Amino acid sequence: MIQALFIALSAFGLLMALGTVFARNLVNAALFLVAFFFVVACQFVLLEAEFMAAIQVLIYIGAVAVLLMFGIMLTRNIQGDETTIVSRQWRLLGVGVAGSVLIVLFLGINGFKPWTDLGVRPEFPVTAETTTERGQAIIAMTPTVGREMMTRYVVPFELAGLLLTAALVGAVVLAQYDNTDEKTASAEPPQVS
Repeated sequence: MIQALFIALSAFGLLMALGTVFARNLVNAALFLVAFFFVVACQFVLLEAEFMAAIQVLIYIGAVAVLLMFGIMLTRNIQGDETTIVSRQWRLLGVGVAGSVLIVLFLGINGFKPWTDLGVRPEFPVTAETTTERGQAIIAMTPTVGREMMTRYVVPFELAGLLLTAALVGAVVLAQYDNTDEKTASAEPPQVS
């Protein structure tokens, strides 16, 4: 059941990623990206990595996506027209780079022999017996940061996010205000003396 849900979420995430890439409207592309970020958070929950899911929602959906939306709002050209169409050469280069990355990932995941014959491999999982005191402190750092951020510092963290959002809204309002001043100044006829 969980494997079927994982595959269904992966397919939905792939559709959202393709929607992000192929959307002609930047607002729609950003909304597809938010949906993709949410699918990744759901994948983390299925993989029993709840901390990573919370970070995915807080950082990527709550901060990065909001920042992208404000950037798009300040963009004058949100529709894909002739100035935003990529030439054929750049598309072929992009397909070549994506294919190369896909081949490297495929070889790495399937255990390509020259890459898997490493002289020294770290032991996994790292235990108290196989690491130093500094290594143990580093291992304990992630759960400590997660626990503190989700309990003790959750209110200051959210307040900082609200203040940043308010600052972005203020920047948008100021940018719109300056833009209207320029339009009214250019609309006035020149004074002849």
